[in-house]
Amino acid sequence: YMAGSAPLFTEAIRYFTGYTIPAWVGPLPLVAIFGIFIYLGSGPADYINRILMFGLIAAYFILAILLPSHTDFNLIKHIDSKAMLVSFPLLLTSYGFHIIIPTLTNYMRHDEKKMKLALIIGSIIPFLIYVLWEFLVLGTVKVSGPDSLSQMYIAGEGSTGPLINTLVNVLKMPWVAKVANVFSFCAIITSFIGVTLSLTDFLTDGFKIKRNRKGRILACILTFVPPLIFVYGYQRVFLGALQYAGVFVAILLCILPALMTWTLPKPKFYRSFWGRSLLVVVILIALGIIVLDVFQEAGYLNSLIQGYLK
Repeated sequence: YMAGSAPLFTEAIRYFTGYTIPAWVGPLPLVAIFGIFIYLGSGPADYINRILMFGLIAAYFILAILLPSHTDFNLIKHIDSKAMLVSFPLLLTSYGFHIIIPTLTNYMRHDEKKMKLALIIGSIIPFLIYVLWEFLVLGTVKVSGPDSLSQMYIAGEGSTGPLINTLVNVLKMPWVAKVANVFSFCAIITSFIGVTLSLTDFLTDGFKIKRNRKGRILACILTFVPPLIFVYGYQRVFLGALQYAGVFVAILLCILPALMTWTLPKPKFYRSFWGRSLLVVVILIALGIIVLDVFQEAGYLNSLIQGYLK
């Protein structure tokens, strides 16, 4: 999120002040501004998240209204089942919101009904949004050639810059860049708040940090400093982190929960044949994702997408 927000903050500062900040400053505004809400806790973070969600929804609907008129159904028909394997770790990461459940549980005062409702609605809505967004983008942007998905991947030093430039070139509407920037900005910030809030709570519990002023500061330092160091050491960190995240998500959010559920006496379903079978399937899928991710990073799967990277 720090790497992905850098070009957005750089562009925003240039637009309002005419001054171009150095590249190394780009990741800092995200932490300096929104890290304050993480320090203040769940309540303030929730309220700022709601405000950003309004901006996210507005920008999303503007783009969703514009793109259909440029959608080519022939592009959507493109299928490459082998190349799809490369995307599985990234797809898993897109639904890696489980880490916020402990924080959400405390925030909702352990209300089981509210938690279940939040998890169900919080899964269905992103799924529908993802499906529509994929449909619109894949139907608007070519797979290869100039202004294509392939070129976006090759130029993927940031999270959103290549996509925004491509949409502007395809739609022939320069102002779309501003809407897309708002969409990207709100999407990154809302995700950043959820993840970092969960991480600070995790570190607070794991290291037995006191929940006072000094403790919150220490938890924030442990949350923000290591990623910043990583950002400055690797230019393609956003895409790289997403790829490697598949391994960690598979372990932390698939395998470990399945193993924990295996040992629970309740509910009884998970002690039945079908329940055990379901847990085994989850573990096997997670192991498959890990293998795919490792093979991809080792270069064994490059041949599957090599034709798109010329």
